[in-house]
Amino acid sequence: MVGIITRGGECSEKSPGWIFRGLGILVLLSILSGCDGKSFKLDLAEGDTVPVSINKIESDVDSWKEVCSMDIADHLHGHRISDLRAAGKPFLVVFGTPQHCTMCVDQLVRVTGLQEKYGERFAFIHSDGYRENSVWVDWGIKGEPWTFVVDGKGEVRKLFAGPTDDALMEAEIDKLLAENDR
Repeated sequence: MVGIITRGGECSEKSPGWIFRGLGILVLLSILSGCDGKSFKLDLAEGDTVPVSINKIESDVDSWKEVCSMDIADHLHGHRISDLRAAGKPFLVVFGTPQHCTMCVDQLVRVTGLQEKYGERFAFIHSDGYRENSVWVDWGIKGEPWTFVVDGKGEVRKLFAGPTDDALMEAEIDKLLAENDR
């Protein structure tokens, strides 16, 4: 028998069997979930060419809510990936579903700030998992948020997992803009 202190501060005796039952449940859940370590690994990596996806933009729909699950408009739905690829324009795309992902909201707020800073010199896109699932499939997105910085040739220059500091994204954007100015 093992002595266990309860919330009330009393000591009760319980069998250590509860430990084994808990571990058994965890093992069973691990097996049933099929987690093989690759579940959140992306199909694309730095240096890979991104798909020429046709994402919906605000002008395609009646309301921005048809392309974004944010509570407020993020204004990151003005560029089509296929058009940017055809024009050879570099861009940043965030894959995130703010409806259920608070880290995605944080990342979208950061990227919206970058869009305000860079204006039309650089393109910024948000692909929402609830609204643009076919684009997520094209890009092999698993988990979220993911942020890709893509050069004018359509190659992934930098890939960020999760919320990313503005300075890191700015550094990549500035590199691409400097290359384009040459």
